[in-house]
Amino acid sequence: MEITEPSRVHALVQGLADEYSRKIILSAIPKSKSVEDMSRENDIPLSTCYRRVHELLASQILVIERIVVTPEGKKYELLRSAYRAVNVSFDGGVMKVEATINEDVAEKLKRLWLTMREAK
Repeated sequence: MEITEPSRVHALVQGLADEYSRKIILSAIPKSKSVEDMSRENDIPLSTCYRRVHELLASQILVIERIVVTPEGKKYELLRSAYRAVNVSFDGGVMKVEATINEDVAEKLKRLWLTMREAK
């Protein structure tokens, strides 16, 4: 799918250009992970990882796949990349961004939406 909204194009290109954001995005493609897991796996300081994750969530590059509540009552989010692949090209002085949706995420969100609609 082609992404044409300027703010989303900017967010994707900025996310891919930043080393920490890129590591976070790549680690969250195959499997949902907590911020702590991403921080540990990618050797990113935890505070920096939280900041980048919040930026990526705000730009909808990452999505919350589910919220986990531990037996002790602690809540944390499992995050996943909304995209499986992103291609950036330049054509006639115009930046073009093509993205492949991470189907696993899209399918889960669709099932969740349908479940919520049926519950009404």
